[in-house]
This record gives sequence, structure tokens and C-alpha cells, in this order.
Amino acid sequence: MPKERLVTLREYVQEALKNAVYEADTEVDAIAAWVPDLPGCFAQGRDFEEAREDLIDAIELWVMSALMDGDEIPAINGCRLAITAQSGISAQFCCDKFSNKQASVLKSG
Repeated sequence: MPKERLVTLREYVQEALKNAVYEADTEVDAIAAWVPDLPGCFAQGRDFEEAREDLIDAIELWVMSALMDGDEIPAINGCRLAITAQSGISAQFCCDKFSNKQASVLKSG
């Protein structure tokens, strides 16, 4: 098994996007997108571009929420996020990263 490489959040998101699944949802006339490596990480948009942009936000939010909860962040394509819950991350950092709406989800989660 090859050694895992430590990566930044930006690089981790790019790796997650490589594995993303996109599917047309004809019931709501949207594109659904999700990352199988990150359970519950999904988004949707009116078209592929919007679904991809929303999925980037969803991946970042998934990671920050997992860090705040002390959950392990899975390696994706041999890449592991350089920061872990054990190395510490503050709720304020997470909330500064996201909009007020997203931050309220983090705080209430």
C-alpha cells in the first residue's frame, strides 16, 4: 500500500471532487452531486457548474464539522488532510470560514 500524502484543505477538496458522482434528478430538474468517500456529503444545483460549486462548499463544511466533532477524516486517493481533530481546531475558525447560515449549521450540529 502506498504511503499517504498529507495535503491542504484545497488539495483534499480537489481529490474529493475527482471521486464525485453527478446525476440528473428529473423529479426536481436539478443535478445531484455527492462524494462517496464522505458519507452524507451531497449538494445539488440547476446545472453541473452550480452543483460542483455547491459540492465544494459541502465538502469544506463536511470536513470542518467532522473536525469539530473529533471525527476522523478519511484519506481520499491516498491523500490525508494535514490537520486532524487531535491537532485541534476551534469552533471560531470554522465559523469564520463559512457564511452565517453555514456557521449556524455548524454551531447547532
